[in-house]
Amino acid sequence: MVTTTSTRPKPRPRDRAGTEGTILDAVSRLILRDGLSGVGINALAREAGVDKVLIYRYFGDLDGLYRAYAEHGDFWWTVEEMLAATDGATDAADALKRGLRHHAAAMRQRPVTLAVIAAEPTNRTALVVALEEVREKRSIELMEKEAARHGGWGDVDIAAVTALLAAAIDYLAARALRIRVYGGVEIKTNKDWERVLATVDAMIDGVFMAAFPSNPKEKS
Repeated sequence: MVTTTSTRPKPRPRDRAGTEGTILDAVSRLILRDGLSGVGINALAREAGVDKVLIYRYFGDLDGLYRAYAEHGDFWWTVEEMLAATDGATDAADALKRGLRHHAAAMRQRPVTLAVIAAEPTNRTALVVALEEVREKRSIELMEKEAARHGGWGDVDIAAVTALLAAAIDYLAARALRIRVYGGVEIKTNKDWERVLATVDAMIDGVFMAAFPSNPKEKS
């Protein structure tokens, strides 16, 4: 009796982390090419080159995939990243200036994020909601941690100030993807943005001086 040994190659173990990364990267490509409404299971499976069964296995359902993508570090800055950018700030005002400058740099490097921000007011998909939840959570956590670092924000309504300035930065960064100017202000190059951010710095100084009129810096 002759015993034969199968020559069929053993299945290679699946690189789950790598496959998940491929799927999440495909979400970004679909958003840029087809818009927020173009991100569905079938389209995603085709774009990532995987069986859609894997998407369900790894993420549970489409909402689970959206939550995973929202937490993906490439979509939005992390709290740790922002705290590192503001490390060494001399006071709360300086921390806010550094934070918004880092925010501007981060947004200008994230075309997918800007595409979502531009579309989210009129396209209220589950993906948009998941992304908003992560953004809100991280923003609130950052403000709390910066307040602890610098002894609070005093009388400054930091949530309103940050919302106004960050929203302006987001809009200008999204506009700059296709349009070079807004209100006569160039917004395309690093030099253009330094002009914008220098003005943001001056606005922050004004807000904090109004809230802390006895601040020694005001007298110097």
